[in-house]
Amino acid sequence: MKTLTRTLGSLAAAIALALPVQAATLSLTDLLEGGSITAGDKLFDNWSIDFYDSSDPERSFDSDNIDVTSLDDGGDEPGPGLQFDISNGELTVDGDDIYAYVDLTFGFRVSVLPGAGKLIKDNSLAITDWLQAWTADGFSDLGMTIVETIGTAPGLDDLGDKAVERSVLDDVVSDDALLTDSAAFAPQGEIWVTKNILVWATDAGDQANLYQFTQRFSQQSVPEPGSLALVALALAGLGVAARRRG
Repeated sequence: MKTLTRTLGSLAAAIALALPVQAATLSLTDLLEGGSITAGDKLFDNWSIDFYDSSDPERSFDSDNIDVTSLDDGGDEPGPGLQFDISNGELTVDGDDIYAYVDLTFGFRVSVLPGAGKLIKDNSLAITDWLQAWTADGFSDLGMTIVETIGTAPGLDDLGDKAVERSVLDDVVSDDALLTDSAAFAPQGEIWVTKNILVWATDAGDQANLYQFTQRFSQQSVPEPGSLALVALALAGLGVAARRRG
């Protein structure tokens, strides 16, 4: 019996309904050619493909098949972010009775626009739309994972890492809790993000498809210089009062 599952998670549905009018969508190709995209006061630029491999030697990567949309409907939590939509089977794998896969790594920089008052603090990642089809024979292995690192420079993971997954291992479907993950770090004006995406299937006739994932970046306001001065004066006043009482 063929088992077919597809999910458009509640998170993705909420995003679709809440997208602001000014949301921008660019192809990954545009971004790789020096383009950038903004969500709120966050700039996403310096895009690069760091690695691509497939079990099919005839297969090549087409960045036109990935669209990136800005999300600016999250307030401070979960914050602004990006939605990645994959089309034309770019991250679809059919099992070959051995181990069929697509392996992609790309990265970008996130920074706060000049004059903006909110630093980047923490971020989250979620698989939000996928399709898996397999024959329930007790041995099916297929799925997708996204492993991400966040650093203060390209390729570093000194700020954190995360991993999300949707898999079928010996016909057992992974827990929904694995669809989302987050990393916490101190407020930053700039971070570098690297994502590794692996989609795989083993048995012939089985298929794994990654259609959509989303990324959010929480933010925290930076106190105005005048506010900091007032806080300093208040603390100094408290110190004087304490000494007088002493």
